[in-house]
Amino acid sequence: MSGMSSWRVIRLVAGREIAVRVRERSFLISSALSLVLIAGVTLLPLLMNSDDGLAVVAATDQRGAQVAESAARGPAGDQRIEVRRLTAEEARRSLAAQDVEAAVSARGITFQESPGDELVARLQEAHRRLAVADALGAAGLGPRQAQAALSPEPLSIVVVEPQDPQADARAGMAFIAVLVLYVQLLTFGFFVASGVVEEKASRVVELLLAAVKPRDLLAGKLLGIGALGLAQLVVIAGVGLAAASASGRLDIDSDVLYAIGLAGVWFILGYAFYASLFACAGALVPRQEELQSVTTPLTLMILIAFFLAFGVLQDPDGTLARVSAFIPPLAPMTLPPRIALGEATAVEVIGGVLVTLAAIAALVPLAARIYSGALLGTRTRVKLRDAWQGSRR
Repeated sequence: MSGMSSWRVIRLVAGREIAVRVRERSFLISSALSLVLIAGVTLLPLLMNSDDGLAVVAATDQRGAQVAESAARGPAGDQRIEVRRLTAEEARRSLAAQDVEAAVSARGITFQESPGDELVARLQEAHRRLAVADALGAAGLGPRQAQAALSPEPLSIVVVEPQDPQADARAGMAFIAVLVLYVQLLTFGFFVASGVVEEKASRVVELLLAAVKPRDLLAGKLLGIGALGLAQLVVIAGVGLAAASASGRLDIDSDVLYAIGLAGVWFILGYAFYASLFACAGALVPRQEELQSVTTPLTLMILIAFFLAFGVLQDPDGTLARVSAFIPPLAPMTLPPRIALGEATAVEVIGGVLVTLAAIAALVPLAARIYSGALLGTRTRVKLRDAWQGSRR
């Protein structure tokens, strides 16, 4: 490879990383779990509410039928009401067999078990309407006058600060974005560190460094694994959007696609920032058994950003949300949910991107030097100072 340009070497290394990683069981399992998680988070509320909301009510006399039918025709709620005309004995047996939820008569409403609040409220409201209508009729009002008295023109409604009708759906999307970014950054950062240690432990790195510059090897590794992570993120986003759209929980519009696109941008920025550090951590140790100890600070950093992102979700316009947008280790986790919620200003988005890019520009050369100096330490753990001093420039 000595005669190849750096860019060609980087592409070859990146292609090798993709080919190797895409066949690994850990990658396939993480991909499957991520897809199941996203589909589950999106569809679980729909599945939990899969009941059609039908309440079957038995009417045992004329008055009971009037009340039940009035409740069924009344303002629609989460439940639909079906009315059955049964005798008192049939209603008793149906209640015991749970074929009906309530039995209504002139004497009152009978339930076999503790009733739902909505059904009780609708039956009581129907009874009240009928009782008032009877009283108005007894007072000499005709049916139309009684109906007009019972259904007056509603007051006009003026909302000073209208809320986004999709606010809850966008909040759910922001939560999912935080969760996915956390898993992706942690997973693919660890893939980078683990790959470096594997090459050191097998002494493959010694052969590679005979033909490839350390910086080109690092760049190819980061590019290949990052491209794989981005592809997985695109698939996850597609599955999530399809599930949300199919369940009717979210309307896919330009704002949603814009937020998803920016989340992808922030994965790239966050990955570039953290993966360089994970590569350095992997280069410092000779065996997989020691990898956890050197990656723990990075894992904790991502975990702190993850928990702070939940604070941002609770108060997307607060001080924490605004300040963290300009802190490179935190911005990839805390800014995307604000973008999804529509709370981040253009200045904050652009400023956060520029600050993070500046941090990456400063970090990558330092990471490359440490990576270069620590790669050949295949027998013992390399100290950070020794890696810096032993860099192959």
